[in-house]
Amino acid sequence: AAFQGLMEKAGPGSETVILAGYLAKEYLLLQEYERRIAEGSSPDDDSEMRRLSKIKFGPYLRTLPWKRGVNAQEHVLFWDNDYVDTLLKGSLAYEDAVEIRSSVTYATKILNGIIAPVVRKARGEGDDSDDDSGFRFPWQPKPEKESSNEILDGLEDAVRGAFVICLSRSFAAPISADIEKTEERLEPMLDLLQHSNNPNIKHGNALSGKIEVTASVDIKSGDELFNQYLGEEDENMPYHKFFTRFGFVPGVVEPLADLIADRSTIFFPQRASV
Repeated sequence: AAFQGLMEKAGPGSETVILAGYLAKEYLLLQEYERRIAEGSSPDDDSEMRRLSKIKFGPYLRTLPWKRGVNAQEHVLFWDNDYVDTLLKGSLAYEDAVEIRSSVTYATKILNGIIAPVVRKARGEGDDSDDDSGFRFPWQPKPEKESSNEILDGLEDAVRGAFVICLSRSFAAPISADIEKTEERLEPMLDLLQHSNNPNIKHGNALSGKIEVTASVDIKSGDELFNQYLGEEDENMPYHKFFTRFGFVPGVVEPLADLIADRSTIFFPQRASV
């Protein structure tokens, strides 16, 4: 309900923030559940453990790159400010990188008000301000609890990882086969597929509302399946923007940090010789 309210207030373009917020919340709850299990708790110990044991998409969340290097995931959101300035300042990707990082910092502050109370309750960090034992006349309103602006421990990393996941893996899909409006979606099966500008599969909405994946060419047993994230010839997505969105450059296998340090023409405009 809180995420729905945020979407209604923020309007169009808020889908990525909502999706990232939901992922971050579920990931932090999953971490709390696994911490308790590691300390000897059982899924049936109490009502909170029973609730945490039923976290939706738990197996899927465990496969995602919440940190730099997991599944070979690279992204400017995983870099610190000094690293961004040292490597990217003066490059074609610098402004995009700064804007994305600034947007995620701002989103974290907004999401903190939604996620922090839920996670703190799961961690047993709730305060006693709900105690309403003091006397109050019927016409006196219940005092409002003071809201804390303190960022929840672990939230910044969780939201950062969630945005990397959304930027590198989500796609806009029609809400249904007969409605043109789209929504941001994550599909575990499509996460397994690498990018190719000549993909051998295509996907779209089935009548049931599920994502339907079909072969676009003859595929033999043992062939790897490839998806196309975005067309590499798209003028709105040059390679340096491909990097700040997805965290890689098509066709490049060497570490991108090394490529940038060598001032590759992908990232740095070259002056014409006179």
